[in-house]
Amino acid sequence: MQISLVQPNFRQGGKIFSGYWLPHSIACVYTFVEEKNPDYFDVNRVIFRREAVAVASESMRNDGMVLFSCYMWNWEYNLELSKRIKEINPDAIIVFGGPQVSEFRLEEQQEEFYWVDSWIVSEGELSFEKLTNDLRTEGAVQKTYDAQRLMDLDIPSPYVNGFFDNIIKENPEIKWSTTLETNRGCPFKCSFCDWGSLTYSKIKKFPVPKVYQEIEWLGKNKIEYIFMADANFGIFPDRDMPITDYILDVQKRTGFPATVNANWHKNAKQNVIEIVKKFISNGFNRGMTLSVQSMDDDVLKVIKRKNMESSHLGDMMDLLNREGIGSYTELILPLPLETTDTWRQGLAGVLDIGQHNSIEIWFHQVLENATSNLPEHKNEYGFKTIELPDYVAGDREPDHDQHISEITEIVKATNTMPYEEFLDNWMYAWMIINFHCGGWAQVITRVWDKQGKQTYKESYDQLFEAIQNDTGIVGNKYNETRQILDTYMTTGKMTDGAYGHTLFWYANQDFNRNYDEVMEFIGNTFDTRDK
Repeated sequence: MQISLVQPNFRQGGKIFSGYWLPHSIACVYTFVEEKNPDYFDVNRVIFRREAVAVASESMRNDGMVLFSCYMWNWEYNLELSKRIKEINPDAIIVFGGPQVSEFRLEEQQEEFYWVDSWIVSEGELSFEKLTNDLRTEGAVQKTYDAQRLMDLDIPSPYVNGFFDNIIKENPEIKWSTTLETNRGCPFKCSFCDWGSLTYSKIKKFPVPKVYQEIEWLGKNKIEYIFMADANFGIFPDRDMPITDYILDVQKRTGFPATVNANWHKNAKQNVIEIVKKFISNGFNRGMTLSVQSMDDDVLKVIKRKNMESSHLGDMMDLLNREGIGSYTELILPLPLETTDTWRQGLAGVLDIGQHNSIEIWFHQVLENATSNLPEHKNEYGFKTIELPDYVAGDREPDHDQHISEITEIVKATNTMPYEEFLDNWMYAWMIINFHCGGWAQVITRVWDKQGKQTYKESYDQLFEAIQNDTGIVGNKYNETRQILDTYMTTGKMTDGAYGHTLFWYANQDFNRNYDEVMEFIGNTFDTRDK
């Protein structure tokens, strides 16, 4: 049977850098089955980029099956492409899998997207094997496949077995990114994450020799960027440290990969810092992530996320700072039970533990298989959401003008944080990121906090009030940014080239162009003569 595999992602890198992700997930599923059925399938196309739908569908008009790997960055594209394929060739078997296939509302998806013949829920390898066996023996496939997780991860590697060799050979101009799995599973069950709901159970490990073989392949084939796809890299220090050393050795011998990033162990300890330190020393990584999501105990209890004790977080930050290791802290707005007071106290708490380098605030994205997407969860905490186009996006394809917006559902209000307060609290974080992490007010507020003259919370409450009352560059950029955010969160339209996450840094270029005025504003706000 002729088959095509579809796992497109956005082009990365702008005009001078042509970068794409290798379609690793769908390759794992296919090679698992292909090894046991070597003569059954004949691969026609492997779609890794967002080709024009008319061109891509025409190239697959004679396929017996098209297998799609679906996530938030390709769902709308996959729907349009699969529907077009079905129109051209009604006999083609369309199969959807991946995290965007819902465990909660699968029947609704099946009814709405009626042209999809079969849906794979959760991990794909065993389900696709069962689908293939049904097709061979019965001549038909079932509507749904939901096999158990793989217990033994000694499975074929699409890297080592040469699945990607032709793709790389045929596209010499592309700088490739890809994922590397050393284990599967996550011991945490965070409500906002589809990882916990899908894989919550004991972590399963890939054989170390197989991991090493894959790392060798990645170096040999000049893969620029590796993302460690483990949910908690560093959770097994006796295993993960040698893997780190092996990556560094391959990089030294081959010059690749150029960059490595990871989902670090959620309750990171000294051993994780040592791994991060090794990566940074080779120019591999931006730094250590301390993702607290919220600093409020009630919020953390609801979202099933227990952070480290604040004192331990402080110890971690002290160690990172002493070692000269960069770090950044992530929070999500708005989460259930978060209020204006807990949010602003929490931001001050992040500064209290010593995070002065980088704070990142993410909208609360409602992922398809996350607990936060359950109707009862949304109702209990009064979620008001909006579907935003292009919140997850990349560069447009250079060879065609067709643009299919990917849609992300975003929480913009809860029963403890009304919409107007959400806007204000987002702007409060905007102030912290620009004026503390950006340096404008950091020295003053840190000195005053250390001297006991004024806490971070007191200083930034004072600054926030001054910003809102300012009629100069600072107040104008505040009002402009808040209006852009409000427009985006009510209409989905972004203006002036800033959108979504990047809006936090949108004002800084104007602040720097008006350095003297901004510094005068800071001086007038924090009158050191009174302190």
